[in-house]
Amino acid sequence: MGATESTEKLGQRVLVSKERLKAGLESAKARFEYLEKNSPQTLTTMVESVSDSFDTFAPFLESTLLIAWFCDAQKCKDIVLKACKKVLRAPIKDDEYDWFKQYVFASNVWMLKAQPTGKFMYEELLDIAKEMSSGIVATMDSIYSHLTLHPKWDK
Repeated sequence: MGATESTEKLGQRVLVSKERLKAGLESAKARFEYLEKNSPQTLTTMVESVSDSFDTFAPFLESTLLIAWFCDAQKCKDIVLKACKKVLRAPIKDDEYDWFKQYVFASNVWMLKAQPTGKFMYEELLDIAKEMSSGIVATMDSIYSHLTLHPKWDK
């Protein structure tokens, strides 16, 4: 009985999150269209502002990021993924990682599709994590293989 309740609650949370995502994207799209008609220079400034925020690990509004995405999705993709690579490189700095968790990771941008790959942004992030960890995994595998050759390994 507890598992059913838990599954139902999870399902409700998913539905609520989907509705929030849809509403947030619709709102950002409407703002983008308004700005595109009435103040195109503002859109350019928003993309630059997002770029500056990501370069300096400064706070930004999610709505600004989403509007910038509608303005230039490829540039925003590049900005976000470049920052992810910087934050996740060794050694990870606490202040940069805290910024990433608070502003970037919590963003709805991860649910958007990236061009030209057609992957969701969260899939692009996972690819970066796999790429960055592959060297560490290879080194650990090499150490393990070497240790298994030691005469006392079976003891």
